[in-house]
Amino acid sequence: MPAQSNMLIDGPALWSDLMETARFGGTPKGGICRLALSDEDKSVRTWFAQTCEALGCTVTYDSMGNQFARRAGTCDALPPIMIGSHLDTQPTGGKFDGILGVLGGVAVLRALHSADVSTRHPIEVVNWTNEEGARFTPPMLASGVFGGAFTQEFARSRPDKNGITLRRVVS
Repeated sequence: MPAQSNMLIDGPALWSDLMETARFGGTPKGGICRLALSDEDKSVRTWFAQTCEALGCTVTYDSMGNQFARRAGTCDALPPIMIGSHLDTQPTGGKFDGILGVLGGVAVLRALHSADVSTRHPIEVVNWTNEEGARFTPPMLASGVFGGAFTQEFARSRPDKNGITLRRVVS
């Protein structure tokens, strides 16, 4: 593992990722509507998984649909260093809220991969499901289950405005 004091994030690649993902749920006025587990959200989640897998990560999902892109560490049994946020938006969301936390994590993965740098701890980039809470209330349901604030049963029973529960649509 060589020392990398000059490793940088690839700004143009990060910008390209932001513009690419803005296509998923893009609105005519330049905003984003990507409600949790909608077709648009599922498309950007697929993009995230494929992008991370191309960088050598293993992508897993928990029972709430949270995505974890894991880059192994040299001591892989150590707790991971987690980076991330969410890919879902409000109905009139912007291009940068939430997703920048996920794509910033992808940029870190890309920098480490390009420089062939190993880390002691594994690195995990996480996409929390339904973080905005625009489709299923309250917000932060899936991260809340992960952190112990909500039970899985409570979170999975939450309906959207059409009566469809999170349980029904989570993969």
